[in-house]
Amino acid sequence: MESVHVMPIKPMKEATAKKLPDEMLRSARFAAVRESGCAPRRAGLARIARILGLFMLAAGVPALPQTREPAPEAQSACPGPAPAFTQMTYDENNLYFANPNCRTEFLDRLKYIPLRGDNENYYISFGVFIRDRGEYFSHFDLGSAPDGNAYLMQRYFVHTDLHLGERFRFFEELASSLETGRNGGPRSGLDEKQLYVHQGFFDIGLWQSGKDSLTLRAGRQEFALGSENFVSTRDGRNIRRSLTGFRLTWVKGDWKIDTFAMRPTLDNPGNFNDPPNHASSFWGAYVVRPFAFLPEGNVDLYYFGLDLQKVHFDGRGSGREQRETVGTRLWGTTEHWDYNNEFTYQWGWFGPVDVIRAWAISTETAYRIDSNSLKPRFAFRAMSFSGDQNPSSRTVGTFNSIFEKGPYFSYAEVFARRNLIALQPYVELHLSKSVTLMPNPAFFWRESPQDGLYTVGNAVVLTGQNSNARYIATQASAQLRWKMNRNLTWFTEYAHFFPGEFLKQSTSGTNMNFWTGWLDIRY
Repeated sequence: MESVHVMPIKPMKEATAKKLPDEMLRSARFAAVRESGCAPRRAGLARIARILGLFMLAAGVPALPQTREPAPEAQSACPGPAPAFTQMTYDENNLYFANPNCRTEFLDRLKYIPLRGDNENYYISFGVFIRDRGEYFSHFDLGSAPDGNAYLMQRYFVHTDLHLGERFRFFEELASSLETGRNGGPRSGLDEKQLYVHQGFFDIGLWQSGKDSLTLRAGRQEFALGSENFVSTRDGRNIRRSLTGFRLTWVKGDWKIDTFAMRPTLDNPGNFNDPPNHASSFWGAYVVRPFAFLPEGNVDLYYFGLDLQKVHFDGRGSGREQRETVGTRLWGTTEHWDYNNEFTYQWGWFGPVDVIRAWAISTETAYRIDSNSLKPRFAFRAMSFSGDQNPSSRTVGTFNSIFEKGPYFSYAEVFARRNLIALQPYVELHLSKSVTLMPNPAFFWRESPQDGLYTVGNAVVLTGQNSNARYIATQASAQLRWKMNRNLTWFTEYAHFFPGEFLKQSTSGTNMNFWTGWLDIRY
């Protein structure tokens, strides 16, 4: 932005002769009067001018309506608006800001700081991601706990992204997750870590030819695959998930193959108290490519291995498990339809003698009407995740959705996708270009009446040994998202749970209300 220059008395006539704008002449006369004023008044006005100047600088408003000098011919016009922020902060496309004409806001200069003038791929970037959130439960733990309360949560991310050419990159993200006012304090591993390294990894480009590449990523990182049914960021909780290890990504034509070996991060409270969890190992491969046999189709193929030193199953107690997972995802988007179908099988062992045999089916189909002013998208989800059919047998049937996406049915996340049958019709309505409303009721049953309900973190939230009823609950809920501008997003959700026969027989059977709302700030 242009700066304000105070002109001394002597050049005033020269400025007048050059026909400077009236605003600058007024500034010059003000300077002449100020020269003859008393020292205290001059000092006070100088302080006020500095404060106003800083305010205008922060607001990004020019101090004077002067005509900008034309940009040098070497600087091309900005090709378009800034790209939207991505789910992963490390996926932000900050090369957009290499063009000085694209840095239209004050903080844009921090998104791209060149390190070599002759190569735009040498740069450093800074960014922030803040979420201020309120949450309310009328009852915790499906109505079996005392009355709930409203409480506040805050999440702060600050990251640095260093690129040294196309072959080397270092990314680091410090974070703080805080909770205030919750009855019983923060939930372990979900709500509070005072200060910690959320991500810290480097990328090495091992090979590149055109658009084909082989890249090694090593260190602590967020990780998401496919529709996030098994590997996700856990964005619905105050502490997002990160894992530590190695990831090798090969892109060849239409193929993308990820292989990895990682350990989840321990989410302990305190400062920098989050080493890798050496009691858990996770490895596998994930393949994505187009699938011509389906309309605009794609296919994902995957294998996961999971080793947990201690996991609890309802009616069986705790022990070590090693679980293998294979599956496929068929998905695509046509002019009016989109679909996402996933089929998964698991095997392995638990404890000294038990074997694991589990399965899951997940489908989602949607129809869009883009010609309508509301641009509705009508969708239907149907899914089933196996449960344990007989706790006294030597076969464990409970499905494990590993590091599943938390906010799937709703942000209440009262139980995980294990021993569960769920139906969820919903519709997305675009009330305006920036506001989206999504009513999303859901209906839940137990897949096996001999198994309980589980949390996302492998714990048993409610035993199934006290009831043979299958129907769990009915959820009535709606979500509202307001994209205020590129940097600000408001989201809120309300859900009411009507207990089914299983909850009525296993708990006090009280209805549960849930609300959450937050403001996301990205830069």
